[in-house]
Amino acid sequence: MLNFKAQLDRDLETVFHNSAEHADVVEFWIDGTRYKGPVIIDDGGAQDRTKPATDHVDGLVLVDLVMYVPLSLLGQTPKKGLTVEIGDDLYEITKVHPEAGEIVLYLEMLTE
Repeated sequence: MLNFKAQLDRDLETVFHNSAEHADVVEFWIDGTRYKGPVIIDDGGAQDRTKPATDHVDGLVLVDLVMYVPLSLLGQTPKKGLTVEIGDDLYEITKVHPEAGEIVLYLEMLTE
């Protein structure tokens, strides 16, 4: 019989981070280190928004998203301020939230 933590770890791997269910296998880099594995990228809860009025650069948009990564894939918790490269896009980690066997990364990127 599995204890609660073991059951949670199994569920994260077999359901939430399962590429046949919810996750996509994504190749990405954090601070120059390559990773490839099942992650969930949520850009629905993080809407594109205009740069704050205090920034006087016209045409820039702040894009943010949330990335859910298994801790087992990263091996350690990345730090706020590091660069995450996904495809041709470079994001900055603005918040890191370790949560029950996974790391939730809040990412931002300025674009035109």
